[in-house]
Amino acid sequence: MLDVFFTHRTRGVEGKNGNPINEVRVLTQSLLENDGRLGVDNTIKLKPETSVLGLRVGDEIKLTAPDFTRLADAYFDEMDARFGAKG
Repeated sequence: MLDVFFTHRTRGVEGKNGNPINEVRVLTQSLLENDGRLGVDNTIKLKPETSVLGLRVGDEIKLTAPDFTRLADAYFDEMDARFGAKG
């Protein structure tokens, strides 16, 4: 899971606005703790209409290959923007 490899990142820099990093965090928590259904993280403002996958609380987490690619691309773009080398 992508989120687990970055557990020591600074949440203050990550933000809580529902960005792709937040989405992966919520997906990871949901897969591990909510039987594969999207759960709630009250510290993150994740909205289906602005998220990469568009999942709603309670939806089953089932990704197609294109879903995974979109999520991974958005996640790594956001990671680079927030934590990448400043140049």
